[in-house]
Amino acid sequence: MQPTGEKDRQVAQNLGNEPESVVHSASRGRPEPKGAHVFAWSRKNNPIRNSSFMTDLKGLWAASVTPLSSDLSADSKRLANHLEWLYKNGCHGSVLFGTTGEANSFSVRERRAVLDELAASGAEMGRIIVGTGMCAVTDSVELSRHALEAGCAGVLMLPPFYYKDVSEEGLYAAIASTIDKTASRDLRIMLYHYPRMAGIGYSVPVVQRLRSAFPSVIAAIKDSSGDTDNLTQYCKELKGMAVFAGNEALLPYALEEGGVGCVSATANLTSRLIRQVYDGEKSAGDRMIRTRKALEGLPLVPMLKHVLADAFSDDWRAVRPPLVPLSNSNLARLGEILETVGDLPNFVSED
Repeated sequence: MQPTGEKDRQVAQNLGNEPESVVHSASRGRPEPKGAHVFAWSRKNNPIRNSSFMTDLKGLWAASVTPLSSDLSADSKRLANHLEWLYKNGCHGSVLFGTTGEANSFSVRERRAVLDELAASGAEMGRIIVGTGMCAVTDSVELSRHALEAGCAGVLMLPPFYYKDVSEEGLYAAIASTIDKTASRDLRIMLYHYPRMAGIGYSVPVVQRLRSAFPSVIAAIKDSSGDTDNLTQYCKELKGMAVFAGNEALLPYALEEGGVGCVSATANLTSRLIRQVYDGEKSAGDRMIRTRKALEGLPLVPMLKHVLADAFSDDWRAVRPPLVPLSNSNLARLGEILETVGDLPNFVSED
């Protein structure tokens, strides 16, 4: 579906037809309100777009957990170390503050602070995508602008998820408004399709309309629906977009259909195995799928953190309410699963 109406055309023009140096505003063509945020940049001297560290949107990206301190604040130092460990174990990049990262248990200010602390620590910001999709457009804009300032590879955009039965026009307006008000050509969005969790998803026509209006911004989509028909439709109909499976069990299927990789929660534990499959070792596929299917039968975030705690330190077990650590019955079940699937690849010495 092509964008329709003067508003679509005007918003697309705002991001697509600038002169060599321009002042960007969310209200281009309208009187600038007092105190509005204005972005000034030059194509020739943009430190993010011209840098060589910006990771391509393809391959294996870990949906990272968020380590917590004893007071349940985010522990940015341990997070930085965890991301580096994930990269050493085969991940091309990481996604922060998605579902696995307990995103909606953190405020805008907390998420901003984590990015600042990661950047200050020397973390590879060009290998990070950060969740910025919020119910309020203003919050999404603030987080997306901050991700750009931090040098992140892109943002993960969950649709506004509180109101149910939202029309496609309303969904389009929310994302288009976020892009318009963020007001930067450097913005790269990975749409996050997870209708079971969010209660709303991205249909192909909505994505095509967004892509047509913002071709340099709408770069990728993560399909966490678990629906192979939907994944196939994305791969076949979203031309020029990077389509990621939402878990590694569908990675071989996605690659066959034209997808580019996966964003996986269980990559926190099994990224070596997933990377083998991504790199073409088909013999590893059965074990990868069996392991994923077994582990996802438990509460995912507490399970991931419990396994990391067993490997590294008890501090990893902490989760933020409303999540709780694994119950005794789930701990027993986890023990049975680990006996069945064997040693998890990331914790086996390569010596």
